[in-house]
Amino acid sequence: MNIFQKLTSAFKKKDYVYPIGALLPSWLSSQPVYTDWSTEHAVREGFKSSHYVYACIQRIMKAAASVPWLVRDSKGQELVDNPLSLLIKKPNPFMSFQDLIEILTAHLYLGGNGLWLKNKANGITTELWPIGPDGIKPVPSATEFIKHYKYQKGNVTKIYKVEEILHALFPDPNNVYWGMSPLQAGAKIVDTEVDAINWNKVALQNRAVADGVFTFKQPLTKDQWETAREMIREQHQGSDTARTPWVLGSDADWKQMSLSPVEMDFIESRKLSREEICSIFGVPPPLVGIYEHTPLANIKEARKIFWLDTIIPYLDDLQSSFNLSLAPEFGEGIQLKFDISNVEALREVFKDLVETGYKLFQMGVPFDQINQRLQLGLDKVPSGKIGYLPSSLLPTSMTVSGEGLKKNP
Repeated sequence: MNIFQKLTSAFKKKDYVYPIGALLPSWLSSQPVYTDWSTEHAVREGFKSSHYVYACIQRIMKAAASVPWLVRDSKGQELVDNPLSLLIKKPNPFMSFQDLIEILTAHLYLGGNGLWLKNKANGITTELWPIGPDGIKPVPSATEFIKHYKYQKGNVTKIYKVEEILHALFPDPNNVYWGMSPLQAGAKIVDTEVDAINWNKVALQNRAVADGVFTFKQPLTKDQWETAREMIREQHQGSDTARTPWVLGSDADWKQMSLSPVEMDFIESRKLSREEICSIFGVPPPLVGIYEHTPLANIKEARKIFWLDTIIPYLDDLQSSFNLSLAPEFGEGIQLKFDISNVEALREVFKDLVETGYKLFQMGVPFDQINQRLQLGLDKVPSGKIGYLPSSLLPTSMTVSGEGLKKNP
């Protein structure tokens, strides 16, 4: 029995030990993978608390969901009647495929993991449903990499087979089973931004509490102290009276105790935070409404950068996950492909690629090679594997005469 036969036999018997599985501590095998990061917490403290986090993720969600997906066979031909084509047109009775992509994208960028439940009939997926990442965890196995997925919410516990779950993730170098979100890496920056907003809100509502102290040259009776405190509250607490002049009797003196927002360079610090948040998610600042120091001519370039550096690599990741976990169920060679041919921001890029492809074709490079190398996304054509040269081109060692081609002496 050769090595290939041995491996095949081992896979069938389920006794093959994966390299990563062999390194699993005995206590970790068959135990769900838990982390200290919660998607629900990320939604509450990031997505719902920071308008820049919301704007960045919303921008990515809408862009990714706007791209259509096509089902193609092994020859690159589009299939419209394949069951997979019908599935992505209506993944479940209540959601579109665009809805699923938006939810998956939000879960990935907030929690690092996106999961779909695959309802099956006769071994074929007939419905796709999103699952909240906090409620489900993979269970590692030394022989099967992942033994199953365990869902637990309150008193409800359910076990899902690996083939019932589509799991996309952003890799965490310390955990091959569970992903890490961009927000997790930038949590302190987002916290700083949220705290700055809260601090400013409290400062407007209650200006005198932390900024300084009133002193009087003469001791105050309890009634005088209560009167002075009431005057301060009426005149200077709340956003309507913030930063108004002080009016207080009894020979009072004001002493500064803390730095003002100007001295703390409050505005500049917030500008730095918002740009860092945009950097974390790969969204150019102009695309979330930050037009400062950005000429209008550069906004077009910002959209192009956003698609080339953020959306297309992200769609590549999704495409890989779909073709690994979903497409093989629907036939050999079946694949899901995203189609960006109608993205306005990429029209110039496509035009440049077409011009490059034309030059290569003139040099004799076959169409199929050009299409693949430049990722043009065009349908295959007859004789696409053949290269052509202009008829006027001849080797320098040949000349044309009335008798036809002749080799030069």
